[in-house]
Amino acid sequence: MKYNLKKNKSYLVNLVVTLDQNDLGHYLEEARKDLANNLRIRGFRKGRAPLEITKDKLNEGHVLNKALDLAMKQSFGEILTKEKIELVDAGSFEVKENSPNRMVYSILLTVFPEFKMADYKNIRIKKNDISVSEEEIDKTVEFIRNSKKQNGVLPEITDEFAKSLGQFKDLKEFRVSVGGGLEQEKQEKESQRIQTFILDKIAGSTKIEVPPLLVDRQLGQMVFDLDADLHRNGLELGLFLAKIKKTQDELKNEWRPKAEVLVKEALIIKEIAKREDMKVEPDEVRERLNQFLQNFATIEKVQKNIDLPGLASQIQQILLNQKVLAFLEKEAVS
Repeated sequence: MKYNLKKNKSYLVNLVVTLDQNDLGHYLEEARKDLANNLRIRGFRKGRAPLEITKDKLNEGHVLNKALDLAMKQSFGEILTKEKIELVDAGSFEVKENSPNRMVYSILLTVFPEFKMADYKNIRIKKNDISVSEEEIDKTVEFIRNSKKQNGVLPEITDEFAKSLGQFKDLKEFRVSVGGGLEQEKQEKESQRIQTFILDKIAGSTKIEVPPLLVDRQLGQMVFDLDADLHRNGLELGLFLAKIKKTQDELKNEWRPKAEVLVKEALIIKEIAKREDMKVEPDEVRERLNQFLQNFATIEKVQKNIDLPGLASQIQQILLNQKVLAFLEKEAVS
């Protein structure tokens, strides 16, 4: 097997593969064996008849088609592995020559682009001090109190009130819990501010040719997320678009700059994870997946409503993103 890789852009590679007579003979043999395993011949169990007998029973056209399929899939897979190509998509497939002695085919590959990463270890940002005042706790307790109003009557803020809200022994313990929750919320917002600053800084100093295909996929995900949010509120995407007087394509065009930024940041996070050898262990994904599945009453509902492999892949990516962002925050905070 011979092949040639020609890069058109940082994310586009044209692959031309040439298979000679020896290569094709190997794939023809594999095709005959594979098809023979599905033949039923009197006197033999399925797939157990000698190849000499099955050879005459096989449709040669089926053999050639099967061999062609095997040749392309296996040779393509070997090249991706050998060249360590990180594939996004493969398209524009064309068989340029197909004879008993030689087959030549070409594929246009969309790959994750190579780019020069900006310095991400010497960014500095000061973390704001986080504190929770008694006044903030008072406001939150009052909000909770109002949510428990019955027949226009507000409950008194006492130890008994605190006990009615959970595993609190008294009002003091409840207020400590409220304060802790407010502090955690502020810490998360501060981390988000820092991480956004760092990503913006890296992205602003990193030049990347963003594959349009990845931008289109991001736009598709953004529309899907919008549709899901609308459904949760009893609304329909079509009615929403009619209300704002826009088509889905017009909405995507408005969102395209944001989608390009999101893809660029995702590529940066991916590259940092690779450089820092960050991984997500299967147990981490399994634990988060099990937490999510507790929202469903039965396994039947899970099987009906959830694409488990897809969800696991999504969770893995989220966890990896969190690890990278936490790493960047730790490096940057002074």
